[in-house]
Amino acid sequence: MLIAATSGSTSTKLTLCGPCSGSRRYDYVCIRCGGGEEPYKAKICVRCALRDQLGSAFGQPAVSEPAWVLVEALANSRRPRSVMKWLTNPRGGARVVRDLLAQNVTIDHAALDAYDEREVWSLRRTLVDIGVLPGRHDPIERLDATLERVAADLPGPTRQVIRAYGSWSLLRRARRRYERTGTFTYSQFRAAWQRLERVAQLLTWLDARGTALAELDQATLDRWLTGASHDRRIATADFLHWAARRRLASPLHVTHVQRREPDVSMTEDERWAQVRRCLTDSTVPDDVRAAGALVLLYGIPLARVVELTRDHVHQPDGTLDPAGFSIALGGPVVLVPPALGQLIARLPHETSPRGVPLISGAPGQPSWLFPGRGTAGHISCTGLVTRMRRHGLTVRRARNAALISLASDLPASVISDLFGLSIAASTGWARRAGRDWQGYLLAMSDRQRP
Repeated sequence: MLIAATSGSTSTKLTLCGPCSGSRRYDYVCIRCGGGEEPYKAKICVRCALRDQLGSAFGQPAVSEPAWVLVEALANSRRPRSVMKWLTNPRGGARVVRDLLAQNVTIDHAALDAYDEREVWSLRRTLVDIGVLPGRHDPIERLDATLERVAADLPGPTRQVIRAYGSWSLLRRARRRYERTGTFTYSQFRAAWQRLERVAQLLTWLDARGTALAELDQATLDRWLTGASHDRRIATADFLHWAARRRLASPLHVTHVQRREPDVSMTEDERWAQVRRCLTDSTVPDDVRAAGALVLLYGIPLARVVELTRDHVHQPDGTLDPAGFSIALGGPVVLVPPALGQLIARLPHETSPRGVPLISGAPGQPSWLFPGRGTAGHISCTGLVTRMRRHGLTVRRARNAALISLASDLPASVISDLFGLSIAASTGWARRAGRDWQGYLLAMSDRQRP
């Protein structure tokens, strides 16, 4: 705090802080640690006040215990006041740590799996990055924990069936997909989780009617499917196919309703107006502008946008701004306009508190273009969607409009290779854009027949 000024002309006046001015009233040295960090209260600095609050929240864990390592990392964080705010969150990771310490439970992945993932997501990532917990592929491991949680409330025979289906069908497919492609996304985890819940509802409904799975007939199944959503029909069909192959149920037929087509109501004028805003509006943060432009121009899902790192950026020698990027490391390069290249070059967004993690992570972490608040790792997809909507940028409609535009100009195979879409998804967008002429040719052939 500057409280005094030396004498002299206006152009040569020098401002002074409290200690340099000789004032005893303004002495900023902490009486506990002797440091000169930001004053907090009672003549102690904010760092010492943070240690007091951490001690009140977590006690004094034994040295080398996971809780002690976490407390030390938090005490040495870059923004003590942010940690103080985190400690007061009634539904955050601080409450989870307090609960585990009060129950004398070791802080590990299994203990965190018992809580809502929204509470422990950032905490788990922080514990991995500071070396307290081993790394794991979280969506697959969470699917295993979700299976146990869904099966826990079911009666004995039903619990055995749901566990067998989840372990030998859903989990097995998830692990195979991860081994084959190296990815198992949060969206895929959500789909598997939803399928487990739908099957559990079916088995609970059969138990309430006193009908065993082996006694399920087509008439009873049709009553269950009356008014059912597309997701429930898909889950039921997958489960009954698995059960019939293992002689647990009779072969039955599930009729599927036509899926609702994606919203393609955004016009090209609206889309390009949002693109221009992303590329030119300096009042919007750079990371929001870059994410919006990537969605609007290339139809890339935000789940992939947040995973982009500096290694994905293609920057030829001798150029300051990136010329393009790739969805997969070593994959084909997607060229970008110069204005977007300048935006990407400024990432991560330095003026945002998200760009500087609270805790220093281990060396060798990826250089995320959209960093999160943890020691390492990217911002969550939900968090980025919220920030984009706050600045008036749509996400789903924008992506659909971009994919329709791309599919009208590029073959499905090119869209799949460049932007990481599946062949089925690329073909579907080509059909919606009118590039698939097979239906037209078949209709003409039928028309010409006598």
